[in-house]
Amino acid sequence: MGLLMQLLGLLTALIFVAEGLKRLGIDVGWLNPLTFFRRRAWKKKVSLSPLYALEHPVDVAGVLALAVAECAGPQTEERRAATQALLAQHLGMQEKDAQDLWLASAHLLRAHPLATPEVPAVLQKSSGKFTAYHRQTLLALMQDVAARTAGGQANVNQQALIEAVERFFQQQRS
Repeated sequence: MGLLMQLLGLLTALIFVAEGLKRLGIDVGWLNPLTFFRRRAWKKKVSLSPLYALEHPVDVAGVLALAVAECAGPQTEERRAATQALLAQHLGMQEKDAQDLWLASAHLLRAHPLATPEVPAVLQKSSGKFTAYHRQTLLALMQDVAARTAGGQANVNQQALIEAVERFFQQQRS
């Protein structure tokens, strides 16, 4: 019984010390072991770029199609319309849905164009949801966007993005 009273006294003293430090402006909340893992998971989730958190194959297809289109140069009205038309055609979307997908993809790629080494990170979360049909559709979409935006033949950067996607899926199969 005496040991229990000492433990309760120690716990009470620690609570009073923590409250005193809190009143002085010193934060000791980081010492709470119950919230450590929750805070750590939240920080990991928030620090991840939304570009690398895409989980649906359609979202990834939109981003990669726009990345291929951006490799041809600045987005003109004609290139934007061509990319949206190809999104609607290949993904079986309405025109409004293709426009929304293009807009969301443009928002994700606004900071910088997608580089070839970033392709595996973009595909990583959604790779399990890609079927063989999705893979073929994505590659056909990227090749059509490259051909349409670059004037018939894909340029070096566009071809590098397409090859990076092919390599990623080949590694996933093996």
